[in-house]
Amino acid sequence: MDEPVLFHLAGVRVGDGLAAASASLRPALFARFVDLTRLRYDFPLVLIEAPGDGPCVRPLSAIVDELLGQVAQKGVAGDRLRRSVLRAERGIRGLLAAGQGGTLSALWTRAAEAVISARGAEAAADLARAGAPLTVDGEVIDCDENTPLRFVRHVWRSHQARRIAALRRRIDRASGRLADLIVADIQRSGSGRRPERLRAAVGTPHRDLFDFDLMAHLLAKPSGPPALPPRRRHRIEETLVALRRGWSAIADEALVFGSIDAALAAFRERRHAMAETARALAVAELEVEGRYVEATHDGQIGRSDEDWLTPEVLALFPDLLVRVDTRREASAAVRAQLLEGLTSGAPLKMLFETDDAIGVDGQLATSAMGLGEVFVVQTPSAHLHRMAAAVTAAIAHSGPSLISVFTGVTDRGASPAYLVSAAALTSRAFPAFSYDPAAGPDWRHRFTLDGGPQPDRIWPTYAFSYAGSARRRATAEVAFTVADLALCDPRRSAHFAAVVGDAWADRLAPLAETLDADVRATGRAPFVHAVDARDRLLRVLVDQRLVAATRRTADAWKRLRELDDLKRDRAMTAPPAQTVATNGHAAPGTSGPAGAQTEARSDEVEHALRAQGPLPLGTREGSPASEVGIGSRSPDEAYIETARCSTCNECTQLNPRMFAYDENKQAYIKDITAGTYRELVEAAESCQVAIIHPGKPRDPKELGLEELLQRAEAFR
Repeated sequence: MDEPVLFHLAGVRVGDGLAAASASLRPALFARFVDLTRLRYDFPLVLIEAPGDGPCVRPLSAIVDELLGQVAQKGVAGDRLRRSVLRAERGIRGLLAAGQGGTLSALWTRAAEAVISARGAEAAADLARAGAPLTVDGEVIDCDENTPLRFVRHVWRSHQARRIAALRRRIDRASGRLADLIVADIQRSGSGRRPERLRAAVGTPHRDLFDFDLMAHLLAKPSGPPALPPRRRHRIEETLVALRRGWSAIADEALVFGSIDAALAAFRERRHAMAETARALAVAELEVEGRYVEATHDGQIGRSDEDWLTPEVLALFPDLLVRVDTRREASAAVRAQLLEGLTSGAPLKMLFETDDAIGVDGQLATSAMGLGEVFVVQTPSAHLHRMAAAVTAAIAHSGPSLISVFTGVTDRGASPAYLVSAAALTSRAFPAFSYDPAAGPDWRHRFTLDGGPQPDRIWPTYAFSYAGSARRRATAEVAFTVADLALCDPRRSAHFAAVVGDAWADRLAPLAETLDADVRATGRAPFVHAVDARDRLLRVLVDQRLVAATRRTADAWKRLRELDDLKRDRAMTAPPAQTVATNGHAAPGTSGPAGAQTEARSDEVEHALRAQGPLPLGTREGSPASEVGIGSRSPDEAYIETARCSTCNECTQLNPRMFAYDENKQAYIKDITAGTYRELVEAAESCQVAIIHPGKPRDPKELGLEELLQRAEAFR
């Protein structure tokens, strides 16, 4: 039996043609992503302080774009200002990558100081002008192991603050009006018209103007006994006490827990206080409206705490947030506790974090949807911002909610957490979706799949450029599968074997093309492309256990697509002007704020996902690579981040011979020789999403190079 086939079937390496897979291996499509601080994408995120009615989380790049729109200028001065601001933005990314966190205002100051130190007075003037309208602030976070908790906790706190404020206003209003009933009753009674009470009712500056003894004598005759019957007055006084006592018992912001048991215990302790407060609110609002009828309402008010704690009542009070982290505890025990919490009846909001998208943890969210009444959100960390509306809706849900997040952080991982997390979405191992049990009667209404890249395919494919024989550039279509994602996880290195040199070239086949093939019959073992720590392009064999996991993922993706197709069918049969929304956020095929979405053409939606989704794992112009050694993208090379193109037409209108659109209507450099370096720089400056990188000029004799190189520096 050939060595590749033997390894695939039995995981055994024999002979010299195969080598153990190093923990430093990365998917080949990662080769071009060397320094994420030089790219503009969803991260870092700003956790907005006091967001009001606006979003509570925003990407730094979006804030900077808005800032540039406010201070926009034309001409050389405007170009210089834009470059200064983008340098400051890049500086913030660098500070975060170096472990220096903080608020946006603090990081902006530090980054601006570095730019001013390097660029002088003009940069200082530019950044002072740009920083003036920077009115938002908040903690800035990168994509790392703490991102899920910091993100979800911030959204949770923003929602709880609004809920607590609303409950506070309702209690204060009810308490105030009840107190007014008692005060008014006292004031019309004889005891309320005694001299000392009359004196207390008049402001200090005017007390010497009145004879309160005479006033009391004159008012004594129209006074009478209290109008409130003793039983009603006693009920009102008890209600006031209950409102104050109940509020003090539940207005506690320390409601974030590290274990489900602790959260359930806290919920049980709060149950009586919540029921008592809800009961008191009901009595207060009936009393102030004069609608309390003892014969009718005494029995209703006396119901048990259990009867009072309906979902509508529980929605008045702050919820409990639980962080469930399988990286620190035994997964099996945690999953059992989590299911117990979801079925306990307590409206717990559970953040489930995992570093394993391929194993059992990756199936937890789909299992939780089967419980029926649990709001479920699944997303990798890299896609959290895109799922912010779904996360907010899950936290606002009156029942239990599960937010399952793949962190992208693995021990000894060679790739940034953002890339690994985005790869989990791209490989279909950890797709982004939500399930809202309150959105409608069936799956068509309740389930929303965020399709990710190329959603209509089992595996997305990308053009990968590399240096082949004789160092000539070659391009191949590379599919990104679950096995490619597994390369990022050193715990799964035993499932791989690196092929040495050109050995067994005719006995290998790409995994995506032979997923269902019988290796014994074909004699061709499946492989994926990888790069090692020395940036060498390798073919890496995959054993049958990982192939089986890849096949299961493909089947699971098909099922999710079938569920999402139900929603598409419903949307297609809806009237043209019908709003299509789910969970308070845009459903597939929609855009704009909740409640104002209209159906969009599927090709427009697919393009938007490509243009605005997480950092894509490949572009038309890939990194040069070689069987001998591959190099990272050189800052001297001109290129476009094609997969992030938003089809704004700026570059193609500038020089349609140099720039062109591919089959996905996304720009790439068609012919670098068909234009000047000035056109490259002007295209970079006009690009709305800053994805054009001019590199170094090809013609050292081109006029004005010194100025052009300075302008191009912001895009290197």
